[in-house]
Amino acid sequence: MQARDFVRTAKKALLSHSVSIQNYTEEDCQIAYHATTNSFMQTIRFVHIFFCTIGAVSSTLFIFVLISSSSKNLHLNLRISLASLAVAALIACLQLDFIAFYHLFQTLTADNACDSMYEAQKCAIIRFPVVLSIYATLCGIIILAIERTIATLKYKTYEAHGSRVVGVVLVVAQWIICVIIAIISVLLRSDPGFVHYCTAYVSHPRTAVFSLCFMSTLEIVTLLYFMILLQSNQRRQVNEFVNKAMHSLTERYQLQENVRIMRILIPSITVHAVLGIAGLGSISADERLIVGFAPFSEVVMLVIPIYAVVFPLVAIFRNKQLRLATRKALPFLFNPTSPETSEMLVEHAPPVHNVIVSRPSRQLEKESDTHFVLLNEMWKKG
Repeated sequence: MQARDFVRTAKKALLSHSVSIQNYTEEDCQIAYHATTNSFMQTIRFVHIFFCTIGAVSSTLFIFVLISSSSKNLHLNLRISLASLAVAALIACLQLDFIAFYHLFQTLTADNACDSMYEAQKCAIIRFPVVLSIYATLCGIIILAIERTIATLKYKTYEAHGSRVVGVVLVVAQWIICVIIAIISVLLRSDPGFVHYCTAYVSHPRTAVFSLCFMSTLEIVTLLYFMILLQSNQRRQVNEFVNKAMHSLTERYQLQENVRIMRILIPSITVHAVLGIAGLGSISADERLIVGFAPFSEVVMLVIPIYAVVFPLVAIFRNKQLRLATRKALPFLFNPTSPETSEMLVEHAPPVHNVIVSRPSRQLEKESDTHFVLLNEMWKKG
């Protein structure tokens, strides 16, 4: 089949009202076989396997750091929120890794071109974990925005009145909502019949484009909102330092924690937004990607494993507390004699001479560290 004839046939097959077809022909089998066995798709599969494997390992190690005792100095809500996002990335990486191996094995063992056709409903079930992870990540970002908004508005009483309960309830709600949405989405897209290629978006290529645009817009709006929250907390932090006598140690601690957490979350969400836009930009990378829906879909799906690799790295290296916790939880990955590790292991003795601290943040940090120890004791007794 000539390239021009293939493009014309693919446009008719993949840009019709629905990708799924009831009765496929030999021509449909050839389209599906080409979509599965061409060299570009084989290359993408190997790239998927590489990034998904690294992403799964990276997400697993990040989750281990967050649940280990080495990160106990981090706020509990931050730990469970970041762990929830890492779990979503881990699920997607494992499933995409399985799909890549499955397609590769099927390509090597297929005897008939029509073996490359997929039942639409079976395809929807195979891709369900990936769809679930996408929605879990989006819901997780929204949940983080809600939790940080509550912490900002209720900073005077947030720690004393169930901040941990708020975080746990929001994360549980996140997964319940995303499971329901993912099930509905899969049911809507699992049309009866067969598809030329099994993708995360079964119903129509335009669905993928619309979803990418919506997700990128949501991520950018959320990122801007987090920046506004950071500015708001910083202004309050300056105000409470100027009027220290009017604010309790708990209030000053909570404002300090709000600023710390926002500085961790903003780089992480920036990574997600940038990768989402990059996935959307892949549409214009090659005009055949729109016609060849299979490579287009798989290139876009690469955003997930790359995010699973980059997200923990940015979160760790952009925050000293997470970096120290990682060094303690995973000492085999770091130099044990590094300055940061030594700083973490050695108790800080009180200074023998007077030190003039010119910046309010250092004094606030010392007060917050002391107060955090007291709060931990209160939580253990409660």
